[in-house]
Amino acid sequence: MVGTLSAEKPIVSVDVIKEKLKRSTVQSDKEKFLEQIIASYLTTDIDSALYYSDIYRSTFVETEAGIYECNYYNLLSRIYKEQHNLILFQEQSSKALECYTSHNDSENIAKSHVELGIAYAYQGKIKEAVKNFEEAKSMFIDQKDSLSAAECAMHLGTTNIMQGEKDNGLADYFEVLNYYEKIGHEEELGKLCNNIGLVYLSLNQPTDALHYFQKGLAYSEKSEDLFVTSQILANIAGCYKENKEYNIALGYLSKGLTIAEEINSAYSQAVFYQEIAATKFHLDQDYESLDAVNNSLELFEKMNNIDEIANTLVLKSNILLDLSNYQAAHESCKKCYQISKKTQTLEVQKRALDCISKTSNALKIYREAYEYQKEYITVSDSLQRISSREKLAATEKRNQYQKEKALLEQKNLLNESLLREEKNNTKIFALLSIVSLLGLGFLAFVYRSGKKYTSRIKEKTVVIEKNNQELSKLNKELGNANTKLNNFTSVAAHDLKSPIRTIASYSGLLMMRNKDKMDPKDLEMLGFVSQNAKQLTEMIDDLLAFSKINDDLGPAEVVDVNKVVQIVTNNLGAKIAEEKVMIQTNGDLLKVRAHTNLLTQLFQNLISNGIKFRKVDQLSKIVIRRESVEEDRITYSISDNGIGIEPKYFEKIFTIFQRLHNKDSYEGSGIGLATCKSIIDYYDQKIWLESEVGKGTSFFFSLPKA
Repeated sequence: MVGTLSAEKPIVSVDVIKEKLKRSTVQSDKEKFLEQIIASYLTTDIDSALYYSDIYRSTFVETEAGIYECNYYNLLSRIYKEQHNLILFQEQSSKALECYTSHNDSENIAKSHVELGIAYAYQGKIKEAVKNFEEAKSMFIDQKDSLSAAECAMHLGTTNIMQGEKDNGLADYFEVLNYYEKIGHEEELGKLCNNIGLVYLSLNQPTDALHYFQKGLAYSEKSEDLFVTSQILANIAGCYKENKEYNIALGYLSKGLTIAEEINSAYSQAVFYQEIAATKFHLDQDYESLDAVNNSLELFEKMNNIDEIANTLVLKSNILLDLSNYQAAHESCKKCYQISKKTQTLEVQKRALDCISKTSNALKIYREAYEYQKEYITVSDSLQRISSREKLAATEKRNQYQKEKALLEQKNLLNESLLREEKNNTKIFALLSIVSLLGLGFLAFVYRSGKKYTSRIKEKTVVIEKNNQELSKLNKELGNANTKLNNFTSVAAHDLKSPIRTIASYSGLLMMRNKDKMDPKDLEMLGFVSQNAKQLTEMIDDLLAFSKINDDLGPAEVVDVNKVVQIVTNNLGAKIAEEKVMIQTNGDLLKVRAHTNLLTQLFQNLISNGIKFRKVDQLSKIVIRRESVEEDRITYSISDNGIGIEPKYFEKIFTIFQRLHNKDSYEGSGIGLATCKSIIDYYDQKIWLESEVGKGTSFFFSLPKA
C-alpha cells in the first residue's frame, strides 16, 4: 500500500515518485496515492498540483489511457477551478464530461455536469449553467443519490439569484435547507445558511440576514468547518457595521482573524486585518487601525494581489489623512494610483487621484494638485461613460426581453384561436358524417357552408398575422425610441456635467491658491461660481433620476415600509442630527407592493422637504403615519410643524422646477416633489397635501397593498 504525503513535504523528482509507484502492484492504490498528493496541494501550491498531475498523466494516461484519461481531465479541472482560471476550468470539465460519456460512466457524467455548470456560472453563462445543473439533478435522482440532487438544487438556487430572481432562488435554498436539516447534514447547512443570509442582505433585510448568519455559525462550529466559520463571522460583522455597531463587529472580526490564523489562510488573514482596520477607523482608533492596515498590506503584497493592495492603500491613506500625516498619505495615494493603473480599476484610480489632490493642496504642491485634478476629471468622465454604456446595455436587454415576451403572448393567442377554430371544424365534420345519411343534396349544401367557413378562417388568420406583424413593428419602433431616449438622457447629463465639474474644480483651486492675494469681492464672486456649479450638478442628477422613474423596473415586490423608513433615516442621519429634527413613526407601517429604490426616493424626498422647510425658532418634528388600510391600497401621511404652504400653491409644487422660495433662502432644484408625484403616478395612486401657513404641512399618498 502506498503511503500518504502532506502538503508541507517538498516536491520530489519524477524518478523518486515513479520508484514509489513501482512498489505498489495495485493500480487503484497508485492512482489514489497521486490523487492524494494533488489534493494536498490544491489550496496551498497550484504549481505543485500541476507538477504532480503531469506525473499522473505519464504514469497512467500515456500507458493505459481509458478511464484514467477521464480522471486526468477531472483532476485538471479541479486545479484550474482552484486557480480561478475559468476558461481552462470549463475546457477540462468539458473534456472530462465527454470522456466519461464515451465510457458510459453515469455517476461521473453527473458529477462532470455539475462542475461544468459551475464553470459556466462563474463566467455568467447562466443558461448553460442551468442546463448542466438540471441534467445532473435528473441523473442523481435516477441514481437515488438524494444528497447530490440537493446540491444541484442549491446550485440552481444560486443561478436564479444571479439572474435577479431572488424569490425563486430563496425558494430553492429553503427546499434544500429542509432536506439538509432532515438528514442532519451540518457541514452543508453552515454554507447554505450563509448563502441565505447573503441573499437577505442584498434584499436590504439585515435582521433576516443576521438570523441566518447566526444559524449558519452554529452549524459550522458544530461541524468544525473553520473556513466556513470564518466567512460567516465576517458576514455577521458586516451586518453590525451596517447598523453602526462597530464594537460588536470588532469582536466578530477578531474571532474570525484567530480562525484564519489557525487554518493558515493568508488571504483570509489579510481580509480580516483590512476589515478590522476599517472598523477601528470608524471608532477613531487611528493608530490601532494603522497597525491593522499595515498587517493587511504586508500579506496582500506577499500574495501579489494587486487589486487588494490598491484597496488597502486607499484605506491607509484615509487613516493617515485623519492623523494629519499628509506626507505619508500623499505617498500612499500615489503608490495606490500607480498600482490601480495596472489593474485598470477606474473606481480605485478615482479615489486615489482625489486623495492625491487633497494631500497636494495640504502640502502646498499646487502644480501637482492641478495636474492630478485634471486626471481625476478624465477618470470620472470614463467612469460616467462606462456607467452610461452599462445602463444602455441593460435597457436594450430589458427591451429585448419585453419584445420576446410580447411576441410569445401573441403566438399563444394565435394558437388558442386556431385551436378553437380546429375544434369547431371537428364538430362541423362530425355533423357532416351524421347528416350524410339524409341525402347528397343536403350534404353538398353543408359542404359548401363548411368550405366558406374554412375560407373565412383563413382570411381571419391572414388578418391576425398581419396585425401581429404590425404590432411587432410598433414594439420594435417603441423599443428603439426608448433606447435612443435613455441614451440621449445619459449622454446629455454626462456632457453637461463634465464642463461644470471643470468650472467647480478650477474655481476651487483658484480660491485656494490665491486666498491671501485676491480682493474679498473677487473671492466672493469665485465662491458664487463654485456654489452655482454645485447646484447645477445637483439639478442634472435630479433630472436624470426624474427621467428614469418610468423605466421598466421589473415586477413589483413586497416591501416593508418600516424598513424603508429606517433606510431613509440612516441616509439622512447627519442632517437630522445637525438640524435637531425629531422623526416619529406612529404604529406599524405594514407592507406594500412596490420597488424598494422608488419608495426610498419617495420617503427621502418628503422627509427632506420637512427638514428643509422647518421653523428655526422651535424644535422640528416629522411624523410618519399609516392613515388607512383599504382592500387594495394603504394611505400614508408625512407631517411636519414647519412654515407651511399657502393653498394657492398646492398644485404648483408638484410641477417640475416650480419653487416657492428663492435659492438663497432654501437649497434644492425644484424637482423633489415632482419626482414624488411621478413615483406615485407610476403605481397609479394619488398624492395630495393639507397645509396651514405657520403651522406645518401634511403630505398624503397611497400605495398598492401587498
